Amino acid sequence: GSVHGFLSTLGLVDDRCVVVPDAGDLTSPPKKFRDCFFKMCPMHRYAAQKQYKKASRSGTGDVYLVNKLQHAADMEKMQNREEFKKLMGSAIQYGSVVQLLHMKSNKFLTVNKRLPALLEKKAMRVSLDASGNEGSWFYVMPHYKLRSPGDNVVVGDRVVLTPVNAQQPLHASTCDLIDNPGCKEVNAVNGNTCWKISLFLEYSEDREDILKGGDVVRLYHAEQERFLTCDDYEKESVVFLRASGRSKPTDATSSKALWEVEVVQTDPCCSGGGRWTSLYRYKHLATGQYLGAQIDKDSRDDSNRSKLRGLAGGGPVLHLVSVKNGNDIASIFELDPTTVEGVDQYVPRNSYVRLRHLCTDTWVHSTSLAIDSKKEKPEKYKVGSAPLREDKEAFALVPVSPSEVRDLDFVNDASQVLKEMAERIEQKAISPNEKRTLIHLLTELIFFVAGVENTGQDPLDVYGNPDRDRQKLLREQYVLDNVFKLLEAPFSSKRGEPLMALEDLGEKKYFSIKLMCRLCYRVVKHSQVDYRKNQEMIAKKFRFMQRQIGYDILAEETITALLNNNRNLLEQHIKPAEIDAFINL
Repeated sequence: GSVHGFLSTLGLVDDRCVVVPDAGDLTSPPKKFRDCFFKMCPMHRYAAQKQYKKASRSGTGDVYLVNKLQHAADMEKMQNREEFKKLMGSAIQYGSVVQLLHMKSNKFLTVNKRLPALLEKKAMRVSLDASGNEGSWFYVMPHYKLRSPGDNVVVGDRVVLTPVNAQQPLHASTCDLIDNPGCKEVNAVNGNTCWKISLFLEYSEDREDILKGGDVVRLYHAEQERFLTCDDYEKESVVFLRASGRSKPTDATSSKALWEVEVVQTDPCCSGGGRWTSLYRYKHLATGQYLGAQIDKDSRDDSNRSKLRGLAGGGPVLHLVSVKNGNDIASIFELDPTTVEGVDQYVPRNSYVRLRHLCTDTWVHSTSLAIDSKKEKPEKYKVGSAPLREDKEAFALVPVSPSEVRDLDFVNDASQVLKEMAERIEQKAISPNEKRTLIHLLTELIFFVAGVENTGQDPLDVYGNPDRDRQKLLREQYVLDNVFKLLEAPFSSKRGEPLMALEDLGEKKYFSIKLMCRLCYRVVKHSQVDYRKNQEMIAKKFRFMQRQIGYDILAEETITALLNNNRNLLEQHIKPAEIDAFINL
């Protein structure tokens, strides 16, 4: 076809599949390269799962039958997992059936032959599906005649992916998505689209016991008992070791301390298992920026820095920073083992390592220099890099579970969408389709933070035990900030006349805005349950929430939940002005 680019997605808040030609190519991969990773899996069976879903939806009163079908569905899933393990490492041949598992979302690429594509109505819809179905089966067929059915598929081959149940190949459309210009729709239709298979990671190196490209880790400084973190301070992105008041420092985990490991290769699209001789980059998962080092102009004295400068005591000093460009040589590091290891051995996943900055030939070390020195209790400490190596300046590579990474990805993507939607509402430019997308996203956030599976129930009636780590994510990744922006946007006069007045919420034409506000307050309510830090952050919005009491958008219910049996919060945040506001309601 005429469209060139990686098969990709729009993040974890959208199940559509796209090709973005301008995002990158085989010589310069896209910035969000993880959106393009798919694992080739053997064909899964779905007959029992299909029967169970059908019985569950029909609401049959035969509980015994439903339980029996559920057991069969669970057994089928287990057999699928066993079959996958058994076939791992076997060559894929032309004419065989595979499934494509999107690694970031853990969902299967799926064709729905009953629904038309959103843009090309003669084509079939393609999306990601959490469990997959028969529409997730694809024949791998050769594009050129030099290959034939039964031959092994070779990396770099051009292939045609044809759905088993639709018989219309996977196709990259020339049409741009209306809400995402530059993103080409992926659908299934008779056409000339072929796909080139580009290897990211060998199956033999996809091991749990070694460090490899794509792994997400925390870097824990063993001596200082602090995690290497990247966050904004005074409107600048800074890298630091984060101090914590916790009795067990390893519990002071933050979503801002997650780093994706990149193993530098000659092929920019390929990765592999990390060896002690390999070169590495560390990509900050929340911001997409890379760990780097540059000259530090801070003139303050630090005993550790002075000691490690060695004979070049009068030369410039370095500190760790975040750099935007992954191709910057300042972002490359080497790992040095703390035990005797073979030079070309793989790096064990739970290793203690010392970091050497390649282009300056310096070693990363801790300092006692506080970045936030104006605070009564500083918690951000500068990380330096010096010519001399100190044995104790070692970091533990702490693996992060895929589910935790997926949670961060979802919340990060959700935060960005909420921010954009708030701006669209302020500009009075939000479309009905965008409103539906926003309401769906807020609904998903409620189920997400409440730790309840979405089976179609009313999100306003959801009650669970909110997940503390997820509550923390909503605060750290600015979801709560953006939820309050959404609550303010329809009534804001920052850009001229507001979209509407609070008094108009009862009108039928503003039903979707009212529902949006109710869902926003429900997200806020779930995010503060038994979590002090979130409560204090939300309490700063008391005056704002008070102004929205009495309009049936759950503001009063949220305030009541926040203050109930919470005397410290009452004393700290309810001042005479707030009391007067309550009296005047």
